This record gives sequence, structure tokens and C-alpha cells, in this order.
Amino acid sequence: MRYDPHGYEMPFRPNYEMRSMLGWLGGSAADLAIMAGSSLPVGPFAVVTGISFSMAMARLPKALRIRQQHKLLYGTPLEFMKLSEVVKLLEKHQDDIWLGSGYTWENRHIQRCYELIKRDLERDLGKKYKDRRKELAGEPWIHGLESKTMTEFVPVKHFEGHALLVGTTGSGKTRFYDMLITQDIIRRKKIADKKLAKVIANKRGTVVIIDPKGDHELKENARRACEFMGEPDRFLEFHPAFPESSCRINPLHNFTRATELASRVAALLPSEDVFSDFAWNAINNIVQGLVAANDQPSLRKIRHYIEGGTERLVTTVVERYIEEHADPKDAKEWFELYMPDYEKRTPAQIAKFRIRLYRDKVNYGEIKPNSDIEGLFTMFEHDKAHFSKMIASLLPLLNMLTSGEVGEMLSPDSENLDDSRTITNTRKIVEQGKVLYVGLDSLTDTKVASAIGSMLLSDLTAVAGDRYNFDDLENCEFVSVYVDEAAECLNSQLLMLLNKGRGAKFRLMLATQTVPDFIARLGSEEMAMQFLGNMNNTIALRVIDSKTQEYVTENMLPTKIKTVMRTQGNSSDSNEPSMHGGNTGERLIEEEVAPIPQQLLGSLPNLEFIAKVSGGRIYKGKIPILVGEG
Repeated sequence: MRYDPHGYEMPFRPNYEMRSMLGWLGGSAADLAIMAGSSLPVGPFAVVTGISFSMAMARLPKALRIRQQHKLLYGTPLEFMKLSEVVKLLEKHQDDIWLGSGYTWENRHIQRCYELIKRDLERDLGKKYKDRRKELAGEPWIHGLESKTMTEFVPVKHFEGHALLVGTTGSGKTRFYDMLITQDIIRRKKIADKKLAKVIANKRGTVVIIDPKGDHELKENARRACEFMGEPDRFLEFHPAFPESSCRINPLHNFTRATELASRVAALLPSEDVFSDFAWNAINNIVQGLVAANDQPSLRKIRHYIEGGTERLVTTVVERYIEEHADPKDAKEWFELYMPDYEKRTPAQIAKFRIRLYRDKVNYGEIKPNSDIEGLFTMFEHDKAHFSKMIASLLPLLNMLTSGEVGEMLSPDSENLDDSRTITNTRKIVEQGKVLYVGLDSLTDTKVASAIGSMLLSDLTAVAGDRYNFDDLENCEFVSVYVDEAAECLNSQLLMLLNKGRGAKFRLMLATQTVPDFIARLGSEEMAMQFLGNMNNTIALRVIDSKTQEYVTENMLPTKIKTVMRTQGNSSDSNEPSMHGGNTGERLIEEEVAPIPQQLLGSLPNLEFIAKVSGGRIYKGKIPILVGEG
């Protein structure tokens, strides 16, 4: 290991090497001119010319290197890449994630950074630099701290610990997402037949994009990547503003226990009190009844039974339960005995007779009791006026999620043959390796957008739990979940997905503008840290919020830089005023500093980022803009 404790680099100084090189070249040219116009012997001139030229060439490499470093302080142009070029990159790096172009942030870059911070660059670099700063939203010199940038790759396994992307509006979050999403769509895992020595299949991962504001360009770029790979049907869209082109998804389709669905809906209520507890119980009773009736729960069915009454559901559940747990002949006799004049009875009367039948047969020991069904009975017999008051906060929520086009999209009816839109669910999307873009349209309706995002994430959590318990994970590909404006979708289910999703091969990236967005959404800094504590990787674009800047930089390992201290002084003898002296000196000292000055994050130009990857490695990178092949 080479280490020079006295080494001190200062490339951002006048280019003395260039001046020296030009001086030696000038001397060589003068020797040639004198030799050509003089009758003096050629030998001495040739020797001097050769020495001068050799000295110039010796200075040339360092002169050019310093000149290049000075030139990079003016910034670098935008980078563009075609999808075909991305495919070529990933063919060589199947197990890596491409982070654009850049370099690993090391001590020499920290040294250069602190040197430039204390400089007046507009004065030193002139009008060209001043004009360049006007063009860019940030400091152009940051990416120019390293002259040898390269294509940066990070092992995919590092991102299995999830990632947080922070950046202010317009800094490049969408372009960063575009770069990562395109890679996930293109990336394939090759399955080879060793006996035949050939690839027999290409497994692909699932990509789920949850975009509250509905970025049109992000959606179209994901669709473009699917089409480029020859799989246009792989792309699915869910967007309340564009129902005609959207698929239909039931967010209550996947669950392990019926109580999960009640929690999933009740979590959307504005407060946790006795009313929300009552609403949870009501939803749970209906869901338990639907499951007992072998009927798929949906939001519209829950609303129907809460608003219209549970008479028909009670009747269906009891009849089905008795048919399953009693002898068919006995069941038929019981139904006839407990329901005289069936055709003349109202649904409420029929339900009461069925409840009486159930309770009598349980008391006689002829069938076993079922607590889930009995909860539905309690709800049916509850005072209607009191019930309406207790669910007053639930009805507006259900109305939002079941009305109009949104209701048809979230509660698909498979028997409606007039609607040709795709019906799917998150489990099927994961199994088929689809690319799902969910635009929540939060600018139009924030409440509905937040509710839809939370429910879909809860459904994904249920899929992750089912996958972890029952699937062969060794043969499963990763599910990449990208959540933009993540503060709008935070709930307990998302926290569980972050905590335990890695075991089910779920990889999440959450994007937000500031850390206080999480705090404001959750109500406390401690709860926000529960989410942020699951992020093993942090990627920061330009960040102007001081709390977010502190969060990004606080856990970075401090380092030391070298600083030149100049001193001067004078002294005199009070007894002999004429006797005085002076001194000047320089000392090379070390001081401890943060690897990245916190305020530097507020000066990053658009499309530039600093990434802190698992293990503490720091990257300085620049995002390319992906373009089509045309």
C-alpha cells in the first residue's frame, strides 16, 4: 500500500507545467531558427534543441492533465443513450445495476472539493464560468473533480436492502427512475441446460411503478422498453384519469386471513378511535361472510352490504354452512321446516329464520358453531340507527373507491362481457413477470390517489407473505417496486414490506423530495425513522432541505484532508528598539472533515447525484437521458 504522509495535491492552480512546456518549446524553436540562419556548427544547436524538446515533452503529460482538470470545472454536457446501448451494457453486467457515469468518491476528491469551496471561481475562471453557472441549476465543478469518469456498476445484491431516492423538484428523480426501471425491464436471468450447453429460457423479473402524480414520460418510457424487447403485452397500466386504457385490479384479491382485508380498508380512515374500530369490525364481518359464501371480496360488495343490509348474505352463508356440515337429506328437511311460505317472505324475514335454524342446530349439537358467521349475525341484528352513526366515517371512503370509473377499475366484474379491459391482480402480475404502471392522479384527487396507492401496496405485501411461505424462492425472480412521492402511500403494510420483503425477493425504492415529507405524513420523527431505517442505500440528487441533507451525510465516515497553514510574525526588543526581527512559515496540517459537506447537496446540478451504497461506499454520478432508436 502506497501512502505519502507529506503529499499534497493542488491541481486547481496556475498551470505552471504548461508554461514550462511552452518555454522549452520556444527555446527549441529559437535554437532551430538560429541554426538555420547561421554558419555556426550544427552539432551544439542540435544537442540544445534535442534537450529543449525533451524537456517540453516531459512536461506535456502533466500539463495536459491539469488543463483537462481545469476544463472540467466548467461542467460536462448532457449524456444521451439508446436502448440498444443499454442492452449491450447489461449483457456484460447481468448481476449489476448501472448507475450512469461517474466515479467513486475518495479522499482525493474530498481534498479537491474543500479546496474549491474556499475559492472565488467566478473571478479565477472568468466570464465563461459565470455564464455556465447561469445555465445550470447548481455548481458545474462538482462532477469535474475527477477527469477519469467511467460507467459505474453496483452489484444487484446491494439493492436488495431497498433504497431511498431524495431530490427536489426538477432535479432528476424521474430520469433516475427511468434509468433503473428500463434496466429491470431489459434484464434477463438465463437458464442453461448444461447437457445441451445452450440457454433454454430467460426468466424475467416483475416491475411495479407507483406514481402518484402520473408522469406521462415515465409511463411511456416503461412502455417503450417493453416494446423494444418485443413484449408490448407485458406492459399494464392503471390510471384513474385514463380508464379506457387501464387494466382492472381488485386490491382485495390477495390475502392469507380475511382480517387482513378489514385492516387494509380501515387503515384508510382518517383517525383511530372507537368509530374506526367499529368500522373495522363491520368490514371484517362482511368479508368473513363473503369468504364463507365462497365469494371473492371486493370494495363494491362491501359497500353494497353495509349500505343495503346483510340479509341476503346471512341467508347464503347459513345455507351454505349447513349444506357443508350436515347430511344433505337432513339439511333439506331443516330448510323446509324453518321456512314456511318461503316465497311470501321478505329477505329480512328469511335471514331471521336462517339464523334461528343455525342457532337451534348448534344448541342441539347437530352442527358445530362458527364464530365468523356469528359475527355476521350480530351485525345483522344491530340497531340500524346506531349502526348508521357508527359507520359515518366509513361510507365516504367507500363511496370514493366504488363510484364511477374508479369503482369499475377497483371492483372488476368478470361477468360483464361488454367490458373488454384486462382483469388482473398483483399475484398474477408477479407470477407472469409483468410491468405494471400505476398512475394515481393525485393532482386531481389526493384522497382517492392516496387510498388506491396504500391498498395496492397492502395487496403486494400479502403477495410477498404468500410467496415467502409457499413459493420456491430459489426459482423466483425479484419483484422491483418503485414508489414516487412515497409519503403519500405510507402505511403499516408498506413498513412490513420493507421489513420482510427482502426474504420474499421484493426490492423497493422510495422517492421523496424531503425527509420531513415522511414526518408530516406519519406524525412523528420516530415513525418516519422506522421507514427510513430499512433503507440500506441512499441516493441524493439536489436537496435544499437541511434536515434531508443532514440525513444523507450524517452516517458517512469522517476523513482527514491536508491544509497548508501560513504564518508570519515580527518581534522587537523593548530595551533595544532598533533590534527587531520577523519570520514567515508554512505548515502542512491535517484536519478532520465530513466526506461530503452537507450544503454541497444543495448545489448539485440537475441529473447529478451522490449515492451512498450498502457498506458505506460513496459514488458521484451523472444520469444519462435514455432515448429511442430513431
